[in-house]
Amino acid sequence: MMRRTLIAGVLFGLSMSAMAQSSVTLYGILDSSLLYQNRTVSGHSGVAFVDGAYLPSVYGIRGREDIGNGYAVNFNLQGGFSTGTGALGDSNGGIFGRAATIGLSGPFGDVKFGLQFSPFFLAVTNGDPRGMPQFGSQLVQYFQQFGITGIFDSNAIVYTTPSFYGLVGAVEYAVGGVAGSTKKGRSMSASLTFDRGSVYANAAYYTHADEDTGQTVAIGKTAAIGYTIGSVFAKIDWVNYLNPSSTAPLSNVNVYGAGAVWHTTPALSLNGGFYYATNKGMSENKSRMFAFGADYALSKRTVVYTQVGIVHNQGAFQTNLAVLAPSSFAVPTGQTTTGVNLGIRHTF
Repeated sequence: MMRRTLIAGVLFGLSMSAMAQSSVTLYGILDSSLLYQNRTVSGHSGVAFVDGAYLPSVYGIRGREDIGNGYAVNFNLQGGFSTGTGALGDSNGGIFGRAATIGLSGPFGDVKFGLQFSPFFLAVTNGDPRGMPQFGSQLVQYFQQFGITGIFDSNAIVYTTPSFYGLVGAVEYAVGGVAGSTKKGRSMSASLTFDRGSVYANAAYYTHADEDTGQTVAIGKTAAIGYTIGSVFAKIDWVNYLNPSSTAPLSNVNVYGAGAVWHTTPALSLNGGFYYATNKGMSENKSRMFAFGADYALSKRTVVYTQVGIVHNQGAFQTNLAVLAPSSFAVPTGQTTTGVNLGIRHTF
């Protein structure tokens, strides 16, 4: 009897030890705001409720199981939604349309399988001078030139190296899944990031082929450099969006950004940036955008923010200010448009 009790106790202890080595976390972001714009595509001003004007509203579940010797199995499921309507959105569709990955991490680095952000998109995000809000940033041009291509890559395998003196590399191969062709629908990306001390720098490349024709329809390139001076983090970046299968306007766009984030106090942060977009070979097509913002932390999880943006489009450009603004708030071409945004964000 004592022997059976002892064995049961040992097994229970091993079970509890295994449970202690695993974790599952529910997380999310709720971001809601109001937007005033002095001009819209209709020629009128307007006020709109805008979800995710700074960060996307998301929900997710992430987990980790320690399997010993420094190795772990990880998963991440993430979906997007609108706080204005409660509907799914800002994703690739489906309940977990932003991310659905399982992978393994260890001394070798990290490998993930499934729907996920490309190394190129992450490099654009991390290189943005304002921190990549969904208002007045590189993300505005990204959506207008590439849509969700490279943001939500399906059937993707991404390997990320461990950090070596601040240097980290990542490569992606997203399977096209078309019988008889290894190119149709395929995406590939690579990035290299240096982040050590006061210096930050990255560079990345992306390519995507049409799933029907096999033609390369999207090539992205980016580079950024940043430097921290006290509480100010300044950056400059460049992104090129190219569709080599097209000669239409805006099929080869360069976007240059410069700006900084200033943490004035533990609770208050200010940011500002300038973005200049030009159509290579068609100099009549240009876009200039200024954006400024302020965040104030009410607590560790809740932030109120305001943003102001000014954009002037020329030629074929129709650069918007807020990525998720209603379609009727599209910015008119050839005019200067100003937008003011006020919102609140909570993370859990």
